[in-house]
Amino acid sequence: MLFASRMRTLVLFAITTFSVVVRSQARNDSVAPLSIPPSTYWDGADGRWSTFHVEVGGQTVRLLPSTSASAGSSTWVVIDEGCTVANPNLTNCNNERGYLFHRNESSSWSTRRLSGEGLYSLNTFVEGYLGLTGNAYYGFDTINLGLTGSGLPTVQGQVIAGFGTNDFWLGTLGLSPYPFNFTDLDDPQPSLLSTLRNQSLIPSLSWAYTAGAQYKNPPVLGSLTLGGYDTTRFTPNNVSFPFGADFSRDLLVKLRSISYDTFGSPPLLTSEIDIFLDSAVTQMWLPVNVCQQFEKAFNLTWNATAELYLLDEDTHSALLSRNPIFTFTIANGSNSADGTVDIVLPYSAFDLNITQPYVNTETRYFPLKQPQNSSQFALGRVFLQEAYVVTDYGHRNFSVSQALFPQTNVEQNIVAIHTPNYKAGDDRPDGLSGGSIAGIVGAAVVVLVSIIAATIWFKRRSTRKVKISTEQTRHDTDEKDNTAAQGISELDHGDTAVQEADGWHGYKPELEVNDGSSGRHELPTPVKMHEVAGHLPVELEAPLR
Repeated sequence: MLFASRMRTLVLFAITTFSVVVRSQARNDSVAPLSIPPSTYWDGADGRWSTFHVEVGGQTVRLLPSTSASAGSSTWVVIDEGCTVANPNLTNCNNERGYLFHRNESSSWSTRRLSGEGLYSLNTFVEGYLGLTGNAYYGFDTINLGLTGSGLPTVQGQVIAGFGTNDFWLGTLGLSPYPFNFTDLDDPQPSLLSTLRNQSLIPSLSWAYTAGAQYKNPPVLGSLTLGGYDTTRFTPNNVSFPFGADFSRDLLVKLRSISYDTFGSPPLLTSEIDIFLDSAVTQMWLPVNVCQQFEKAFNLTWNATAELYLLDEDTHSALLSRNPIFTFTIANGSNSADGTVDIVLPYSAFDLNITQPYVNTETRYFPLKQPQNSSQFALGRVFLQEAYVVTDYGHRNFSVSQALFPQTNVEQNIVAIHTPNYKAGDDRPDGLSGGSIAGIVGAAVVVLVSIIAATIWFKRRSTRKVKISTEQTRHDTDEKDNTAAQGISELDHGDTAVQEADGWHGYKPELEVNDGSSGRHELPTPVKMHEVAGHLPVELEAPLR
């Protein structure tokens, strides 16, 4: 009877195991990209930007997507201090900053194991080079993408940074795949993107984003897709860009030239530079000699106090009359002309207003900044008004295309980006092919038969040992009892060691492993394989005192 029972158990085990594989495969087959609907608001104090509704701890906030590898490893929200301390006299501050997040009103807010009430420096590794820094109260909370009832996922235990500094006016929704780590905790926390992927809520570690353009008629809102891209929002090209060698500056391109459409005008930039794409900042940070070329061509004046190119009415009127069209030529590092992309921006993309707290009175300005060194070269959100970026962390590359602005009656066409081991023509994204499943079934059958054969052999062998002396049997039984008692004792006193994994033990890397199949991808352009400099966690400095 015992033998028959064991056989039934083995058969049920095999059937259950196969069922789990099939159910897991079916779940992966149904994964679709997430299109995050923009709010209908245009927010900002240094321009008007298309924001996205997100619920954090049940509270609705309007956020900007953050493409920064470091700053984008967590979600940032403006807290009370962003108004009561930083801007006590600003009218309607709560709405101007995209709504405030109140930690004490969230039933799911937690600062588990964080010291100093979770007060740390903001993780602005790259943005810090631009002088953009600040402190934040960090904790963990639940994020709902979109508004309640939108049908978008809710994820728990996400790293949230509540800040008040004016260096960043609006909160951000992090798009980085890299884990987040507190230096005094040594417990890497998955980013939002990785959590969505780990929970099979998106088909791959990827996203696509364009900032939208209020200057269009009618204004066109931003577009954000997780795990895919929207073909109606860009003009495809045949250029892919490898990630930068420094993972914190992954979206690095070579800016080959900047020109404008006035006949006979010299290029504004003639020497190629490496420059970082970063939606966490607003302006374009270009070499000083390039800024000087802009000054000469368009009669711009640098305001050293505000550190901005502020425009008077005469200069602004002249720019509107000329209405220059700028062409930014970016390259992927190859010397071939096939490795370049032109992104065209009208002057209206640069026709911005800036207001408090950056200036006392609202005024027009040209979104150009003067960096002090090459580590500050950046193309911010203003560039992304006319550029559509598709980033694929599985294949370790990205594309930059000219953005399109479809009418509101044009339906989206969302396409999934698959993982490296996806086979073209297979409807099983990141899953096993039919042949692979058949192979698993065959192997399972072989293993099952082997287990049955081994069990029969052991049964027969144990039958032949029935004649062992009673004394020997009693001796063996005593030894087994002593061994079992020792095992129970160790288990009872070892719970803490089992539950607490020290350091990196048991940590699952965030990025998917590339299987070397360079042709397997779903980007709209041919994609090459490129290595990223390790899967390093993003770390914060020790708590501020």
